[in-house]
Amino acid sequence: MRIVGAPVSLQKVIEHLQKTRALDVRRIEASEKVSGLLVVSNQLDTEYATIGFNANHPWCRRRFTIAHEIGHLLLGHTCNDDDGDDSHNETEANFFAAELLMPRKILKKDFAISPEIPTLARLYRVSDQSLSIQLMTARLI
Repeated sequence: MRIVGAPVSLQKVIEHLQKTRALDVRRIEASEKVSGLLVVSNQLDTEYATIGFNANHPWCRRRFTIAHEIGHLLLGHTCNDDDGDDSHNETEANFFAAELLMPRKILKKDFAISPEIPTLARLYRVSDQSLSIQLMTARLI
């Protein structure tokens, strides 16, 4: 699968992943503190993965959460009770999600055309905060 422009279709990403693995993505009712979760189970020779995202969060937050959990899945992260929000796995999954939703190569081109953060955030279907962080990481601002 090739990403050529914004916004990235998470539906297409999920469908692409479902061709090679048993993956389910579903809404969950959770406290405000829980953005999402990834549950991976092995049964016989098959790995089953479920991504849950908080149905009560704003749409752009849910997109980032799904991308973040896809990052955990593809990067092979496993749950550890000692992992907190600042763990290496969480940071890595955040970078993965940002790059999936706002690929630097494409973002640089779009930023050169329209450097307005709210406009770009709407185009990429992410929050102003996520976009700002990605722009800083890409050293565009």
